[in-house]
Amino acid sequence: MAGRRRTVRALAARMGSVATLSALAVLSSGCATDEGNLTLATTRPVGIATRDIIDLDLDKLPSMHDIEGSDTAVTSVLFIPTLAGPSLADAVDDAIARGHGDILTRARVHTMKYWFLVGIETLTVRGNVIDLPESE
Repeated sequence: MAGRRRTVRALAARMGSVATLSALAVLSSGCATDEGNLTLATTRPVGIATRDIIDLDLDKLPSMHDIEGSDTAVTSVLFIPTLAGPSLADAVDDAIARGHGDILTRARVHTMKYWFLVGIETLTVRGNVIDLPESE
């Protein structure tokens, strides 16, 4: 009889572990996607004339490498879409502000989506922020 109690307790402990792991899997459901690359991005007017672009050497300008900016939005509540999503412009602005520059170059765009009763989406851009020289 004592051996059977141990077996029942061991089985109950295993079932509790399986239930815990199942709950964690459901709570952590999500999706990650690489959206693409941006060679050059900015949301502000920059003072570069067309003739100046040819002579501009971006590698010699002051820059900060591997700067990340993001924007997060709630996309659904109880499976009802909110019709709002993260903004690429806000993510680019965040990266430029963090890098104290004017433009974002060589940017990689990435999204992360999580949902369990509430859907949350984060759009992230990571790249180099360059500080352009002042216009004359």
